[in-house]
Amino acid sequence: MATIKISALTEKTTLSGTEEVLINDSGTSKKFSTQRFLDIKTAAETAETNAAGSAATASADAATATTQASTSTGQATISTDQATISTAKAVIATTKASEASASATTAASFSTTLASIGYLANWGLITDSVGTTADYGSI
Repeated sequence: MATIKISALTEKTTLSGTEEVLINDSGTSKKFSTQRFLDIKTAAETAETNAAGSAATASADAATATTQASTSTGQATISTDQATISTAKAVIATTKASEASASATTAASFSTTLASIGYLANWGLITDSVGTTADYGSI
């Protein structure tokens, strides 16, 4: 067989997986099938497809997380607003309770004052309604 330089050989453009390749493994000549190259190519393509799918899933998950975070922020704002309103209503209720207590104290004071004015009974005055009296003479 004639010696031919590798650069002078005809190039094979496609592999079927049945071709044999000669290699030198630590000084020992060995052969292997081109199917191994095709298996590596297939594994790389599969890994690329899986990586693209994972990237798409990660993007979708990130979008979902962003939406959920936005919703949570909105709900927190609403809760804060409701807490502020509730606090304001509690302050108003406290003020109204204080006013009612003051009114009750004033009413009790007037009741005591009215009870201490015993001469009304002697003069025949009768209280018709709140704040008005009429003299009907002695009873």
